[in-house]
Amino acid sequence: MKMTVRDIADAMTTSHEGFAGLVCDSIAFSLARELTDEEQAQIYNITERAVSDAVCRLEGVSECEDKALSPSQFCDLADYLYSYGVFSGPGGIQGNEFMSLTVLDEPTDEPEGRKIYLRDRYPFAVYDFDTGYTILRS
Repeated sequence: MKMTVRDIADAMTTSHEGFAGLVCDSIAFSLARELTDEEQAQIYNITERAVSDAVCRLEGVSECEDKALSPSQFCDLADYLYSYGVFSGPGGIQGNEFMSLTVLDEPTDEPEGRKIYLRDRYPFAVYDFDTGYTILRS
């Protein structure tokens, strides 16, 4: 059986946690201290993006084109932002920041649904009507 690009891409994706763990260990060794949970989460997010970008390049752009999120995917992404983000209130994003952000509206019939903001195609903030922004800070 011959190895394919798909085999390599699948292996890269499934081995991400181990790779992120190795990066954490390497940085902890370099710093001569244990990493905080926040630092480990940041490393996990950065390596996950790097692996995802590399897999997209391997598989070709056509397989990684943007698609609409399902309601459950939107909720999962919003939950992630709530878990790792910082609540910043209604003034959490300044006017000049909006120019570099892409907005995803919650797939719902509700008139004032939540909004997720992306920066460089990655989740940056979630906005809840009448409460404000929860922002993922690095």
